[in-house]
Amino acid sequence: MADALNTAFHFADEDLVANRAGRLSPAQQVRMSKMRGRAQVANLVFGGIFLVIMVIIAIVVLPGLLAPQPAGSSAVPPGIIVLVLVGVVGIIVLSVLRSRRKLAGVAGAVMMTEGDAKTRSGMVDVGEGAGMASVYRLTVGSVTFALSGPDQLAPFVDGRRYRVYYVRGTLPVVVSAEAV
Repeated sequence: MADALNTAFHFADEDLVANRAGRLSPAQQVRMSKMRGRAQVANLVFGGIFLVIMVIIAIVVLPGLLAPQPAGSSAVPPGIIVLVLVGVVGIIVLSVLRSRRKLAGVAGAVMMTEGDAKTRSGMVDVGEGAGMASVYRLTVGSVTFALSGPDQLAPFVDGRRYRVYYVRGTLPVVVSAEAV
């Protein structure tokens, strides 16, 4: 059982000892730094795409909307369009800042939850025409984890008691686990 958990979540006995003390081991810190780096790159890519879309709107769409409209036109007033665009930019900026703050916590203190395991897996519709995606969920105590695949879900037996060590991020990330 312990070996299956070690393999599924890539941790060693030294990692588990550090996690029990409420901290990440040096090896786990390296892994978390890489994960945080990948997430920051993704934020930059999506931010860049958003910026390109905003520039296209500003250069192509807004000039036509800001031009004088004939009397009786049902066009949306330009002030409302600009206000909506500013609102959308504000929401995106707040989202990125919130994501960065949560990612900063990924290398922080190790949290622990204990309780009976409840596993769930299935398929969810990811949108029109996009098809279905597999989801793997584990609930221990009051914390639910989104796992990456069936290999991480397989070592857990429904109803059996576990102690799971995790760090907070945009979602809680399992760093180690043990049956109790």
